[in-house]
Amino acid sequence: MEIRVKTKVEGQASAEHILQTILKNRGYLTSKQQTEFLHPPAPTLAYLLQTSGLKKSYLRQAQQLLDQHLVLGHDICVFGDYDADGVTATAVMWLALTAYAKKTDSTSRILPFIPDRHRHGYGLSDLAVSEVLDGSAFKLTQIRDFAPQLIISVDTGIVAHSSIDRFRKAKRDILLTDHHQPEVTLPKASAILHTTATSGAGVAWLFAYFLLGEQALALLDLATIGIVGDMMPLTSLNRSLVAAGLHALTKTKRPGLLAMKQMMGITQKPITTYDLSFGLAPRINASGRIYNPLDALRLLCTHDSHLAGELAVKIESHNQDRQTLTDQALTQAVARKSTHKIIVIKGDYHEGVIGLVAGKLVEMFHRPAVVMSVHDNLVKGSARSLPGINITDLLRSLPTPFLGLGGHAQAAGFSLDVSQVKTFTAKLEALANRLIPDSALVKTEHADLSLSLNNSSLSLAKLLHTLEPFGIGNPKPKFLFTDLTVLEDRALGSEGKHHKLTVEQEGITREVLLFNTKHHHPLKYLKSLICTLDINLWRDKQSLQLIASYVET
Repeated sequence: MEIRVKTKVEGQASAEHILQTILKNRGYLTSKQQTEFLHPPAPTLAYLLQTSGLKKSYLRQAQQLLDQHLVLGHDICVFGDYDADGVTATAVMWLALTAYAKKTDSTSRILPFIPDRHRHGYGLSDLAVSEVLDGSAFKLTQIRDFAPQLIISVDTGIVAHSSIDRFRKAKRDILLTDHHQPEVTLPKASAILHTTATSGAGVAWLFAYFLLGEQALALLDLATIGIVGDMMPLTSLNRSLVAAGLHALTKTKRPGLLAMKQMMGITQKPITTYDLSFGLAPRINASGRIYNPLDALRLLCTHDSHLAGELAVKIESHNQDRQTLTDQALTQAVARKSTHKIIVIKGDYHEGVIGLVAGKLVEMFHRPAVVMSVHDNLVKGSARSLPGINITDLLRSLPTPFLGLGGHAQAAGFSLDVSQVKTFTAKLEALANRLIPDSALVKTEHADLSLSLNNSSLSLAKLLHTLEPFGIGNPKPKFLFTDLTVLEDRALGSEGKHHKLTVEQEGITREVLLFNTKHHHPLKYLKSLICTLDINLWRDKQSLQLIASYVET
């Protein structure tokens, strides 16, 4: 274990000085940079083009392709994905296209399609493409003769060369919108909107804004769920979108979001990225990854409050099932020991939770993890990694004949034939052992600043809120305090796994909360404490509360 602190603040320091130090440590050195960060620019076309890397000519080409089909009254399919980013991207694109078609008085019929994870597999799979082409994908809709001449992919397709070729050979146009890591050669789509600067829902929203202008701001509540749920860095473009999107989510009148907020008990508070990461996004993921993603899509798009309530209850049940399946799979996975620099395991896990299990293994053992679900002759895998170790590049450097492979630096998904598993595992473990440095696997606790306890204050905690929204690329500031005497240690929870401490340093006392800790009661002394500064509200009175993330006794 190693503790890394960016700066040590000596003596007494004001809350403003501490905030300035944090901003400078995060690369915001000038007054202009700090002002733009603390007050994210409103999404304008100029700002979106500047920060996304998308060229206006690409957006115009995509719009012209869309216009051609709208003028002819062609059917148009939005081809999505079943995770939170994919479902929200599908909702954003479908709602935007519907509104745009109405503005242009087009007679085009527009339907969404999201693959069933269990039947179709991931992305533009052969079966999914076949069903879109022959129309069977739409037989259960109200438009049974639906025959799309334009397919618009969201959050998928950037490496689907053969599938794109099938659409083109069938004389169908395809507008590909995606944010995943591309290969050297791009697919031969009719038009492509691609950037890794934001998520699939973010890319969909950028196109929506290009089509609709200010009217697209009404869709930012949905796009924000996808951006945060897909763990995009909350800087620059994403910070601008999410800052505006959180406000939209707090004020939303969308029946589906209101119903989910009601289930979560967060109707009377401003929505934060925490509510998305650990509330809304996992619920949408549970629907798409384990059951039917169309339940989540209908929930997001419906105008019927009664239907929204029914779907929210259904998805809440799905989320509880997801938690149970994850816990069961994790218990089995942890029992399998690994001596390599990457954890690679397979089993009869539910494929809808293998990504979650891989992520938890990374947290527990501080090394990349690959979890494979084996069913008959097909293996589906999900990988998660550590900062600095690009798991998608690592997988792509193998000679393994993957049936499908895609992802980001920190996450990837793939499929392969069961006959390849043994060789794949051996080659991946050998490659990881050779390429991953030992230093990358040293578990490290990070803190923004080292402070004396008297520098922690309610005014500082309030000032730190100006750094929101927090997330990847802009974490909530953490502080290191050392040599603390514990005056009181109260056990919390039915099993006493939580602690409420009163700590003291040079006559200054503070309250500290430790959750799910393995430390035994009572604690007497803390050599090191890394924590965030939170505001506790009780009976309309605010007080400072330290929330521990690491304790050394």
